[in-house]
Amino acid sequence: MKITTIIRKWVRTIYMYLCYITRPRKEKSVYFASFRGQYSDNPRAISECLHQMAPDVKIVWLVKPQFKKYVPDYVTIVPPKPRLALMAQAHASVWVLNYVYRLNSGINKNSDQFYIQTWHGDRGLKTIGYLTGISKEKDYDGYDLSECDLFVAASDYGVKKARQGLLYEGEVIVEGMPRNDKLVTISKQGDEAARIKESLGVDSHVKIMLYAPTFRDDLGPQQCAIDIALSIAALESNGERWVCLVRSHALSKGITGTDSAVCRDVSSYPDMADLLLIADLLLTDYSSCAGDFLLTERPVVLVHFDKNNYEAQGRPLWIKPEEAGYLVAKNQSDLNQILSKLYSYNHKAIADKINRFYGTKETGHASEAVSKRILQVLNKH
Repeated sequence: MKITTIIRKWVRTIYMYLCYITRPRKEKSVYFASFRGQYSDNPRAISECLHQMAPDVKIVWLVKPQFKKYVPDYVTIVPPKPRLALMAQAHASVWVLNYVYRLNSGINKNSDQFYIQTWHGDRGLKTIGYLTGISKEKDYDGYDLSECDLFVAASDYGVKKARQGLLYEGEVIVEGMPRNDKLVTISKQGDEAARIKESLGVDSHVKIMLYAPTFRDDLGPQQCAIDIALSIAALESNGERWVCLVRSHALSKGITGTDSAVCRDVSSYPDMADLLLIADLLLTDYSSCAGDFLLTERPVVLVHFDKNNYEAQGRPLWIKPEEAGYLVAKNQSDLNQILSKLYSYNHKAIADKINRFYGTKETGHASEAVSKRILQVLNKH
């Protein structure tokens, strides 16, 4: 281990301990962080539910400047600066995160603090963490869930990945992904869907094809794999108007090759769950958003144009998607054919089959279940 890593670890450890012993003892606060600075995902769903259930609880969020406009007034915002972020974590009674700290990061939880890990995808196709081949004994940059008190999952598949991929051995709550509560209850979300479309400037009479590839490990800008114009043309052969929304992964540096008159890049929009709510069709590759979108019983197509190269670079798939029941396009010709006869498939039957494969257990009340657990912890303080 590098000497700088050791020094940084101990400086953080000591600083967090000093912040902890000087924290306001009577204050009930919960620290939320999503992708190290967004206001999004499972933490957002839990945060908003918690505020509805207990408005007196102080809610603290790690938020980058560009996402402040999405944050409600009742939230205390902390910028992603180490000194301020570490202090906020040390002062909070509960942590709710969707990413995992690395080993030897120096970020330490005290014995009377409670750490909830929601991860950021329950049913992704790709391997994660130690399933990719890294070694806990040799790779000091590996994942660390040794201090986690509760892991949030939504399927038998998700629990298995947490155990094997993140080596998590603690308690798991299997009520669903909090961000997916709105997808489970999609029939009741008409007003919310209309608001989101309006905020994005999308005509309510146009159907939405959402293209959302996952990140590649080089974390650089991604090249759009599909021909957007051809894809839209195939869809419109059914007599409907379509628009394409493109969203790159939060860890990627954008996406290129999307310059089409029927396409707009919504990568800066913070919450993927909102985009899934309004989409009529999802195209993705290896992302867990495919499993999420199945809850709507709307069409999902996996775009596996680069599967061999993707797996060769250290991300082998954990399942065979065709066996699970997914529609898979291996090239643009395959994709055009699927899209041109999109309504000939029974998408509800496809969703049912894949959900059985995963052992999906989405209840629509995951945010409430986790919020209740948080309140139980806070009431003991």
